[in-house]
Amino acid sequence: MFDEVVHQVQISGPQMDQTYLLPPGKTTIGRQAGSDLVFVHPLVSRHHAELNCTAVSCEITDLGSTHGTLLNHEPLEPHKPVTLQPGDVVEIGAFRLVYERVEVGSAPAPEELPAATVTAVETETVDEGETAVAAPPPITPDPVTPPPGPPRPAQDWPTAEYVPLAPMGGNVGRNGRGPGAPHTTDELFFFTLPPGLSLTHSRYLEYLPDIYRAGGEKSFIARFLALLESILAPLEWTIDNFDLFLDPKTSPAGFLPWLANWYDLHFDESWDEAAQRQLLTEAYLIYRRRGTAWALRRLLEIYTGRPVEIDDRNDHLDDFTFAVRIAISEREISRTAVEQLINANKPAHTSYTLQFIE
Repeated sequence: MFDEVVHQVQISGPQMDQTYLLPPGKTTIGRQAGSDLVFVHPLVSRHHAELNCTAVSCEITDLGSTHGTLLNHEPLEPHKPVTLQPGDVVEIGAFRLVYERVEVGSAPAPEELPAATVTAVETETVDEGETAVAAPPPITPDPVTPPPGPPRPAQDWPTAEYVPLAPMGGNVGRNGRGPGAPHTTDELFFFTLPPGLSLTHSRYLEYLPDIYRAGGEKSFIARFLALLESILAPLEWTIDNFDLFLDPKTSPAGFLPWLANWYDLHFDESWDEAAQRQLLTEAYLIYRRRGTAWALRRLLEIYTGRPVEIDDRNDHLDDFTFAVRIAISEREISRTAVEQLINANKPAHTSYTLQFIE
């Protein structure tokens, strides 16, 4: 008599080889970090598939992934659940999941063994030349070995491979700390493998004769080429997609100051990333009309994120003077930073008044 059914999958793939215990309910699979099972690979969609397990069965559903899901080498129809059977093989990108169903029951109570008894031997007088009969040894019951319990749930694997390296000098970070942090001589250094790459397989093998492919992923040449690819592939990706670096909307945050140099801009810590991207996106329009009320107002709106009013036609103002009113409390922003922006972008012969309106 079994008390419960445990669903599990044996997962193998790039740097993966472990058993995962499927909990009741839904288990999401995808490339996105929020998934229950995270498979970092170019052939895996952000929301690829899901497993839905009950007390007696488990179903798999492809969520309309780009490259599809295979069940026993046959593609699944998107958004159509399929019940898994023990031994079924699910293939998602470079990952392989073998479904298993384990029936777990309680250990039967061992039968109560009678207490060990020793038959007493009456003391008799033993004549010379006869041998006395010794009492039989006490009976010790054999220990009862309990049946194995349910398999322990496997922890989620990391999305990057961490390889211990020998300690070295220089500015290499130590365990996530900054350069120069104190460390011990036996401390480990860690290398983060770029997403989509493997430590035991390299696509460079495709360009070599078959003789170099002997031994598979355990061969030296495969591991050696994987090391080179982990260094060269990110450089190739950067070169192939460098146009994304030149667009303020897609450029990495660390590259934005370089783009700002084109307009002789310097962002300080008071500029948030969204404001930097917006200014660089509109910079060609603002600089084309630099020195006008429109350009100055738009620049201040991007920086403060609030409506800005510039009045340069009021008869009550002094000659060559304009008024700047910003709908924000002075406590929420740096007045000095705002004045620096105005001074750098207003006509040189003009002056102004600055007012913050809550």
